[in-house]
Order: sequence, then structure tokens, then C-alpha cells
Amino acid sequence: MATNLKATMTIPKNGHKIWTDMMQNPSNFKIPEGVNEGDFMAASYAKFSDGVSVFGGIAVGTADYNYPMFNVFDKDYNQIGGWPIDPSDWEGFGVTSVEFALNDAEDPMYTMEIVEAS
Repeated sequence: MATNLKATMTIPKNGHKIWTDMMQNPSNFKIPEGVNEGDFMAASYAKFSDGVSVFGGIAVGTADYNYPMFNVFDKDYNQIGGWPIDPSDWEGFGVTSVEFALNDAEDPMYTMEIVEAS
């Protein structure tokens, strides 16, 4: 039986709506000076009991669309290559749970709950 590790990423109150708006309506958000395409404009963090951590949120894209992006790190804070979390087909940031594995063996499986602050 596969191990299932769980962690919570907390985003701001109304974050699902706000971050979706950041994705779909980039002209409504002024990008701070020094923040370039591919950089995070909003982000949060989750850490699993085995030390694996996720840093993710909304990255600056084009004039028409910003996009969700997640970086996954091992317990020593080395970034794990590839895309363990692939949000490329997300139309918005309404997702409340993400499951991923670090390799094809799919053990352990990671479940990251995305919750809004109260």
C-alpha cells in the first residue's frame, strides 16, 4: 500500500477568486518593478512531514494571461526537476487539492490541500 503524505497550503482570504483574477485579467494587476515574466507575483508554501516542500502560486506570464506555477523541493531544499505538479491545464485557481508523486513509482503520494485563510 502506498504511503500518502498530506500538507496544507494556505492562500489569502478569497484567494481562489483573487488568484484566478490574476491569471485571467493581468491588466487589472500592476506588476511591481523588478518582477519579470516567470517570476512569482503571489505565492504560498506547504511542507510535508518527510521534509518535501512546495512553493507555488501565480507567475507573471504575458499581457493576456498569468499562470499557476509550483516548485517542489526535497528535504535539503534541492529543487526536484521536472513537473511533479502540472497546473498547465488550469483555467483558474479554484483547485482545493493537488495530488502528486516525485517519481513514476508513485510512492509516496503527496496530497496538498489548498485552503483560504479565514
